[in-house]
Amino acid sequence: MRVALVGPYPVDPGLITGGVEASFVNLVHGLASLEDVELHVVAFVPATEMPREIAVPWGSVRYVPAPTRLNNLTLYRSRRRLLRHVLDELGPDVVHAQDALGYGYVCLRAATREPVVVSIHGIVRETRKAVRRPLDRLQVTLAGVAVEAYCVRKARYLVQPTRYPQDYFDGEIRGRIFDVGNCVPDALFSLEPLAEHGRLLYAGAVTGLKRVLDLVDAFELVRTAVPSATLRIAGGADGGAYADRVRARIREEGLDESVLLLGALRTEEMLEEYRRASVLVLASGQETSPMVVAEAMAAAVPVVATRVGGVPHLVDDGRTGLLVDVGDVPTLARRISELLADETRRRDFSRAARSRAEDRFRAVTVAARVRDVYRLAQSEARR
Repeated sequence: MRVALVGPYPVDPGLITGGVEASFVNLVHGLASLEDVELHVVAFVPATEMPREIAVPWGSVRYVPAPTRLNNLTLYRSRRRLLRHVLDELGPDVVHAQDALGYGYVCLRAATREPVVVSIHGIVRETRKAVRRPLDRLQVTLAGVAVEAYCVRKARYLVQPTRYPQDYFDGEIRGRIFDVGNCVPDALFSLEPLAEHGRLLYAGAVTGLKRVLDLVDAFELVRTAVPSATLRIAGGADGGAYADRVRARIREEGLDESVLLLGALRTEEMLEEYRRASVLVLASGQETSPMVVAEAMAAAVPVVATRVGGVPHLVDDGRTGLLVDVGDVPTLARRISELLADETRRRDFSRAARSRAEDRFRAVTVAARVRDVYRLAQSEARR
């Protein structure tokens, strides 16, 4: 079976900048382990970059120069034309779009002769709630929400990392949706945990949607119970006012030596962070299915996170981690402190988290579920 996977595949697979990229790379690796699937990855890049193709054992990776401006006004016309040309060359049996936004829309409009599978990763309608400026909200509505609605309603085959998108879009989905999970690299399952007492890890962007300030405030309270605790923030900052507020809060509270802003890390560096972390912490105001939670569980790191979006589908509260309400900083701090203070319980959570991840997130297992969707789409297209 020849599959065209269309999405934001990073130019440097060792430096992944977001959850969708991570999910995409991991899925490709999982599918590559299946003998009956031939993979061809297609990613759009800025038109200033020359097109190139990378030879890989399992197929190909093709970067296609495409416009980055006026896509919303033109309804991605240039990208649709470019993708159609690529599909004519590849002749895939199935096309798999890696988001229910721009890539999903382009695939649904361009792949008129192939069945299309669309992955739902984020939910723009929820993200829009965090946008404050009216003009920005209008742009997100026109550029994101409308496109997302089109993908959800028009796709015959949708795949999701948890049941959260299915529940969220209940009544709008006209095709079928399949709960497949997210692929996690085998390297995380192979890690031998070397958790350092009090070492907390946050992995993700430093943005308002992630409520990193809540995390810093909670950590200040944690330090009263566990003075040796440290908080390591692994992820890029948006360079805006929010990141500046986070840095200022760290200085104001005298936490410069115990809260470390690590920036974006390479894959091998993140593996070491997971190996040495005692707890993964997440204070987000909105999430769909955060890859960092699945990765932490695979690495045998228990999770303390907010009860939002698909997180309750990932974290078994009281068994693999602990959940708190968004914005409840005192409870967040208390739950973290309780887990750090009870090493036996923390280790029980650690073992349960990895066991849960084995069943749910192994790359080859998720890839096999996705392949079943491909086979269904291919079979129905033939009929």
